[in-house]
Formats: sequence, C-alpha cells, structure tokens
Amino acid sequence: MLLSIIRVLPFVSYVSYVTYISFCSLCNKTLSEAFDKYRRKSKFYMMRIRHFLLVLSALMISWAAVAQVSFTVDAPALTALGQPFRVAFAIDAEPENGSLVAPDFKDFDILAGPSVSRGHSVQFINGKQSSSFNCTYTYVLMPRESGTFTIGSASVKVDGKTYTTKPQLVEVIAEKQGASGGTDTTTTTPENRIGKDDIFLRLKVSSSELYKGESLRASLVLYTRVTVENIESLTMPPFDGFWSQELTFDNSPSREEFKGRVYETYKITELLLSPQESGKIVIPEAVMNVGVQVVVQEKRHYDPIFGGRQVYRVSRELKSAPVTINVKEFPAGAPQSFNGAVGNFSLRSTMPEAEIDANSADQIEITIAGTGNLKFITAPRIALPESFEVYDTKVVDNCKLTPTGTSGSLTYTYPFVARSAGTFTIPRIEFSFFNTETKAYETLATEPFTLVVKDDGSTTATVPTASNYSNYGPMRQLDRDIRFIHTGALPSKAAAAFILTPLYWLVIVLIVALFILVFVVLRKRIRERNNTVARRMRHADKIAVQRLRMAERYMVEQNRHAFYEEMLRAMWGYISDKFNIPVSNLTKEKIREELYRRNVAEATAEQFCEVISRSEEAQYAPSTTGEMDEIYAEAVEVISKIESAVKK
Repeated sequence: MLLSIIRVLPFVSYVSYVTYISFCSLCNKTLSEAFDKYRRKSKFYMMRIRHFLLVLSALMISWAAVAQVSFTVDAPALTALGQPFRVAFAIDAEPENGSLVAPDFKDFDILAGPSVSRGHSVQFINGKQSSSFNCTYTYVLMPRESGTFTIGSASVKVDGKTYTTKPQLVEVIAEKQGASGGTDTTTTTPENRIGKDDIFLRLKVSSSELYKGESLRASLVLYTRVTVENIESLTMPPFDGFWSQELTFDNSPSREEFKGRVYETYKITELLLSPQESGKIVIPEAVMNVGVQVVVQEKRHYDPIFGGRQVYRVSRELKSAPVTINVKEFPAGAPQSFNGAVGNFSLRSTMPEAEIDANSADQIEITIAGTGNLKFITAPRIALPESFEVYDTKVVDNCKLTPTGTSGSLTYTYPFVARSAGTFTIPRIEFSFFNTETKAYETLATEPFTLVVKDDGSTTATVPTASNYSNYGPMRQLDRDIRFIHTGALPSKAAAAFILTPLYWLVIVLIVALFILVFVVLRKRIRERNNTVARRMRHADKIAVQRLRMAERYMVEQNRHAFYEEMLRAMWGYISDKFNIPVSNLTKEKIREELYRRNVAEATAEQFCEVISRSEEAQYAPSTTGEMDEIYAEAVEVISKIESAVKK
C-alpha cells in the first residue's frame, strides 16, 4: 500500500502544480517566477514525504515481524517412570544470546541439555522472497516418581521483548512389569528381542452395542515401544453387515497407556460403520506387516565410535483381535411413517402459494436436517389430489461425514401440475425417526395446507341454449374439442336409413369396444401412476443406469473413492428399488434369497454379491484403472442378466 502511495505522488504533484500556476496568474505573477518557486518548494516537500513514508514502512514491517514471533513448548502428555523424554522450546525468531530462562525441572532429573539448534531458510515463490528462522532448546529429562507434574513456563528475549511459553502437564505412570510376555533377554537373536507386547495392532470402536442404522467409529491403531521403519502391507477386514465409509483423521503420533504400559500410537485408518442387520456381528482381524529396527549390544563387534551396538531390521506380522458388535433391533411400537431413519433430525417445509392457476406448475419442498443415517433416508410420502399430475421427486444432498455420523440436510422437491380448479387440502406430511439419545421414536410433521386452484378459462366453457342463442351471434368454434350441434339442413332419408343397417351396428360395437379398451388402459395407468412402489420397481434399472453413468464419470476422472461409493449406491439401490426392500434391511444373504426366489441363476446372484464385496474392499485398498473398468463392466453385465431373468 505504501508503494502505491509513493507511485501516486507524481500525479498529485502535477495537479498541485497546475493549481499553483493558476493562482499565481491571478496575482499577476510571471510563469517563470511561479515555476521556479514551485520547483524549489516541491523538491523540499517531496523529499520530506518520501522519507516519512519509508520510515513508516520500515516501522510497520518491523512491527509485523515482532508481532508474529511464536514461542512454544513440545513435551509428551504421557510418559513412563524410568523412561527419559524430550522437552523442546522452539521460537521462530533470533533470540538474544543467553536470554533463555528455563523452568525449574524440580520433579525431574536433567540428563542432557539445553542443546541448541538453529535453522534458516529462504524461498523464492513466483518471484517473491520469503524467509524463516527457528531456534530450538532441547532438554532430556527423567521422571523421579509417578504422578502428574507441571513443566513451568520458559522465557526468552527477542529485540528486548520477552516471550514465554505456557505451562505443560506431564503424567508419569509406573508401568506393570512382565505383562503378556516381555522382551527375551536370554538370547541375542534380533527377532526374539521384540516382545509380544512391544508392538501390536488394535481395532478400536467407539461403541460395541448400538441400534441398527446407528453409526460407530472404528480406528485401526498401531501400538509400539520399538522403532517402526515402514509398513510393508496392510489387509483390512471385510466389514460384512456394515455400510462403511472412510473418515479423514489426524495421523500424527501420540502416546497412550494400555494395560499399564505407555506406547507410541499411530492411527492407520478410521472408518464410519453403520450396521445394516441386527444381531451379533464379528469384525474379523486386520493383518499388517511392518519393518522394525532392533538394536543389539554386541561386545565382540566393538566399534571405537559407535561402540558395540548393531542395528538389525526385523519383519513382524501383526494381527488385530476380532471385535464383536451387538446390533440391537428397534423397539416395538414404530410409527407408520418410520422407514429406518436413525439419529436426531429436524423437518422444514416450503409450500406453494395459497392460490394458483389451473394447469400451472408448482412444487412442495421438504428439508430433513440433522445427524444420523441420512444416506439411507427415503423421501417422505406426500398425498396429493388425484387431479394433480405428479412428477419424479428431486433430491438435493448436502451431507458430509463426521466422526459421529453423517450430518447435513436432504431437500426433497415434489413438482406437480394442478389440472382442475377447486379447493384442495394437502394433508400433513410426516417423518418419523428413532432418536438414539432418548431411545424413543419421534415424529415430525407439517401442518395441513389448503390450496385454491383458480380457473384459468381453459378448463370450462359456457354453452349457449335455445333461449339465449340469438344473443351470441354467428356460430364459432370455442375450442378444438368442442363443436356445436349442426344447425343446417336435416339428414336425408338415405342417411337416416343407414341407422338400421348392419354396418351401423358394427360401428356401434367397435366404438363401445374402443371405449372399454381406452377406459381399461387409462384406469391401469392411473393406478400405476398412483402406485409409487410399482413405479420404483419398474424404473429400478433406469435409476441404476444413471448411477452407473455417474460412476463411469468418476472412473474417467480417476476419483477412486467416489467411483466405488457410487458403484455401491447403484448396486444396493437397484435391489432396493427392484424388490421394494429398504436399503437398511438389505444384506448379501437377503439379496441371494430374493434373487433365488425370482428364478435368477445362482451364478448370477453370486456374481452380484461379488461385485459389492470387491467394491467395498477396493475403497480401502490401492487399485488401478483396469480394476475399476473390470468392476464397472461386471456390474453392467450382472444387472442386465437379472433384468432378463426377472422379466421372463
């Protein structure tokens, strides 16, 4: 901003020059005298202004640099008695020499420190230079006893100003010895120097008992007391009976106490699981192979610099223990409008205007917001008058994943066209769900709505009678489907004789038959239109094709996670729509049972379930474009086979 002001100064100077010359002309001064006087004064004032702005800019830059100084402390929140740990005080500016005042480590023994490390880096990005500086003071401490202690504030000076850190709590626990088989010290074999409880894999779940449709958080965590070099392979368990989605998580290491011992913990993955069936569901073990460093003290290989320490690399296979989840069925007494929604929700509606014209389009919007299994909620049923032409419901999904479940909102739009005039009442729209906090059903509903449909002049017509016909003037056609009675000459005798001929009766029979046929077809279409279940079943393949096209787009974009998520929605949603089964009640066994009942080949049913299983596994394992192509082709093929078998 200051540079912009400096650049504008010549323009301001020119304007002031013109103003000054004009004033001098009015005072009968010559232009040369005015110009000389202005030039001397302008040079003086311009120099003063430039100096002032440069000093102000330097002050602002130095103030900003001082204001951004950060002085922090890094220490573990948990450690074990007899185990040394590091405490680091870091500042991102050059401190004054000898200005560090360390806290009084009265509850700890100082094994080393302070060791000072400094770093300075300069970067050029898009022609702009940026630099950073850091200075770190590190202490190595040993706790004297167990308990919770406070590391006090440290202080340091930068350009005469003092900065301090916040106090840090450290919990020291006395570890249990000999738990689950410790390190074998009787042998020098590197593999045997890693105890069973020195490194292991654990699947942690936020809840082991919940209702069907409720969500739980599952975290695969690595616990270690040794140095892990890398993860060689990872095999996730199949989460059969769950709808699973991957969450974003913080993978920075932390410390945790487990069975009386302190471990470094690393979160490998975190998932959101929603059970789709009741009963006890067992999550199998996860398998991971890791490379571990083992340090062995060998006197026979003594080195004058590094001593007799030898570092070995050992591969270790880790397996997590199976986890059993008890999924409870919903309690009795569910409302009629309950369709498997679980969580805590609110309902909001937007109705059309109280008065609309006939043959005009309008819509009703229902928004369900909250946290729960929003992905499995179906659109609330709405009862519109029979004379209304109803179109397909539109859904706007504004949901996002959170550690507690899916949160956000779903907006359902019900478009319609009012074909006849009159006053209609739209009954209340109900939505029921099971509240996991109160453990009870709750029903939300809108108020009944009265809609007045006004005549737009095209739904009815006034027909003249014999008494008032003369007032209407010449005959004219009012609409394409309405014609007046013929007023010309009467039919001839030949035309009248046609009434008694066989051809006449044949025409009458054909007209009656055609009327009956049209009546039956129209009644059937009206029943099918009003029967939303039949419409869903009939259009199941079309909806599945739309979802598969969306998955194909994600496949072209190389969006692996979105591709497999859309594939699962297409497969589960196809069976749900085709056989009128809520997604929350679907399992792979249920799919096989329904397909067998409808004479679908066993190989086709197994292929369908195999596509679902491969898609679920591929969400959490690396995959290639070829694998996505293969799964997509199999899904299209198996849906076509089921359509052919069911229509026979």
